[in-house]
Amino acid sequence: MGLLHAIGIRVMNFMVFFLIVILLPGLPPRTTFPFKAFVVTPAKDLKGALEPNQHLDGAERLLEGRVYGPECLIARKNEIYTGIHGGEIIKLTADHVTHVAKIGQPCEEIFEEARCGRPLGLAFDTQGNNLIVADAYYGIWLIDLNTNQKKLLVSPQQEQPGKDIPREAKIFNTVAVDQKGDIYWTDSESDFVLLDLVFGSLANPSGRLFKYDRANNVSKVLLDELFFANGLALSPDEDFIVVAETGAMRLTKYYLKGAKAGQSEVFVEGLPGLPDNLTPDAEGIWVPLVMAADSEHPNGFNMFTNFPSIRLFLARLLSLFELPFRLINNAFPNKLAQRFIHFIGHGESMMLLSPKRSTIVRVDWNGNIVGSLHGTDKSSGAVSHVLEFNDYLYLGSPYNRFLARVKSPRAGRQPEVKVRNVSKSKPA
Repeated sequence: MGLLHAIGIRVMNFMVFFLIVILLPGLPPRTTFPFKAFVVTPAKDLKGALEPNQHLDGAERLLEGRVYGPECLIARKNEIYTGIHGGEIIKLTADHVTHVAKIGQPCEEIFEEARCGRPLGLAFDTQGNNLIVADAYYGIWLIDLNTNQKKLLVSPQQEQPGKDIPREAKIFNTVAVDQKGDIYWTDSESDFVLLDLVFGSLANPSGRLFKYDRANNVSKVLLDELFFANGLALSPDEDFIVVAETGAMRLTKYYLKGAKAGQSEVFVEGLPGLPDNLTPDAEGIWVPLVMAADSEHPNGFNMFTNFPSIRLFLARLLSLFELPFRLINNAFPNKLAQRFIHFIGHGESMMLLSPKRSTIVRVDWNGNIVGSLHGTDKSSGAVSHVLEFNDYLYLGSPYNRFLARVKSPRAGRQPEVKVRNVSKSKPA
């Protein structure tokens, strides 16, 4: 009886603590949308077109120790462009690494990410020799590759429209440029910056898809309340655009032209992991899953989507745990507190719980999964981007300290790829 009594007391104490945390007004974090239940389609079984294989095992590791977090990859001629931790945009040519630009401020350490800047999305402009960049903290920029001059297009201090609630963008993630020069871009969420990604995984979806009208210098919201809006893929005829919802493990299709213009629908759902950047070509889309998920390894992003009180409790508990370090750092800036804050909130800490499987899914333009590539030896790391480049797949990653590549399964028969994504030329 004594043991049962002790257990009962502990349970009661926890329940009181739980209720205080979720009911006490004014506790952080503050979110755009209230915590409420929503549904995410479970991951598909790994069979058929998703049958596991070893294609990503034994990946080559290029430039090891010389690049950290090559998140997004685009190529032209014999050059690959990417953005890395520290805020730099670099150009890779053979074994050479060349500085292209930096949008953020000078910084010394990775945990100073908000100061450094973090280029997440890159696209070649269709209206000149320019690079269009989405920096998570600093907004959407145009970089003239002839002069290296930079121009701010969309500011992080600028309030952006929502379907109901206008608010600032917090994570500028991906860009895609159409043939007229207008820019589609994603704000992954509206409540937390990239440094606090873990908190964003607990909140209700607040991501948005925008179209930036370059002539009028204004962004129009196309979709709202996306579960971490991420990669983009314009269809070959630019009659629709596909956006990755990382937390929902799905791709959403938004019609740009035709009878359904302005409408959206699910393109693919139940992906066996979290989709990141999308790479379109004439036949379909490469969809890398930056973190695997299946019945044995559920997606931490949506484990508690049906239990808003638990998500609110966890978000507030983490915020309270982190709060003393934030207060100390605000009063006496120091690297120890900054490191701790970075570790608690940053997405890289979530990779400690990630299964060892790496997966890239191939989807056609009708939304059918037509193939997949897998690996389990971790040689390719967490894959956020696929660049198909002269018979190789170059694999971007937000966490790798190298650039991985494997032989393309379509070597020698790659379809034509539009210049805004990849050009058919010699590999770096």
